[in-house]
Amino acid sequence: MHSSGEDLKKRLRFMAMAGLIVACAEAAAQAAQQTMLERMYGPYAPLVRELAHSMLQLAVIGLVALPFQWFLPGVRREAKYRSYEFWLDIVYWFQGLWLALISFFVAVDWLIVGISGGKGDWFPVLATLPFWLQVLLAVWGFDLAVYWRHRWEHRIAALWSFHAVHHTAEKVDVLTTTRLHPFELALAMLFNAAIVQLGLSAAATGLGFAIYMYYNYYIHTNVRIRFDGFMKYVLVTPFMHQWHHAKDEAAMGRNLGVVFAWNDWLFGTAHHPQHWPAEFGLSAPPGERVGQSYLRQLLYPAQMAIARARAWHAARSAQMGVRH
Repeated sequence: MHSSGEDLKKRLRFMAMAGLIVACAEAAAQAAQQTMLERMYGPYAPLVRELAHSMLQLAVIGLVALPFQWFLPGVRREAKYRSYEFWLDIVYWFQGLWLALISFFVAVDWLIVGISGGKGDWFPVLATLPFWLQVLLAVWGFDLAVYWRHRWEHRIAALWSFHAVHHTAEKVDVLTTTRLHPFELALAMLFNAAIVQLGLSAAATGLGFAIYMYYNYYIHTNVRIRFDGFMKYVLVTPFMHQWHHAKDEAAMGRNLGVVFAWNDWLFGTAHHPQHWPAEFGLSAPPGERVGQSYLRQLLYPAQMAIARARAWHAARSAQMGVRH
C-alpha cells in the first residue's frame, strides 16, 4: 500500500526534525565529553569515546531509520538481517574500535598537523558571522569537500581501489554508510580538516559536521523518498544515492554528492531516471571481484593492483605476439 502525499510529507518532516535534534545532541555531547572522558579513562579515552559514539549512532539508526526502511522501502527485497552482509555491516560499524586501539586516529591527526604546519585559522573573520550562517557554511563546506573527494575516488584507480569497498554492498541501506576502508577514512579526515581550519567557531563546525554525517546516513536509507520538482536540484535523496550504488552502467560514477544535489547537476554527474535501481554491488572484472569478507575487503587494493597488473601483462604479451 502506497502512502498518500500528505503522509509522506509528515514522514519527511519527522525525519528532518529527528535528524536535526540528534545532530544537535551529538555535537553538544562531543564537546562536553572530551575532558570528562580523559579524566575518567586516561589513555583509554579514545577507545571509550569511539565505543560510545558507535553505540549512540546505532541506537539512532535503530529508532529512526530502520522503522522507515521497514514500512516505506525504496527497494523491496528479503530482510537484510538474514544475510551475512548485515553482520559484516555491523563489523564495519564498530571498525573504529580496533582502529582506535592501534592509534589510527592519532596518527592521522599527526599527519594533518604535519601538513597544515599547526597554523591558525585561514579566515578568522568567519567566526564573527551569525551562528546559523556558520553552521550552514560548515555543512556546505563538508559537502563540497566530499563531492570532489568522492569524484576523484571514482576517477583515479589508486583511490578507487579503496573506495570500491563501499560499493561491495549488495543490499544498500543505512548500515552501508560506515562500510569504508580505513584508508578512505584517513583521506576523509584529511579533507575534513580543511573545513575545520576555515575559521568557523568550533561549535558551528561540530554541529555542521553532525548534520552532514546524519544526512549521509539518511541518503543511504532504503526508503521510498525522491524529489521530482525543483527540490531535486537542491537536496540529495535516498533515490539519488541508491542509483549511485547501482550496477547499471549509466549510473557509474554518478550522484556523488551527499547533502546538496546541485553539485551533481552543475558538474554533470547527476543521474535521475524515473525508476528505482534493481541491482547493487561492485561491478568489476572477474579478477577484481570480492565477496562479503572483512579481511578480503581490507586487502582489496592489493587484489585490484595484482589483477590489473596481470591484465596489463596479458594485453602487452598479446600485443607483442601480434607484432611478431
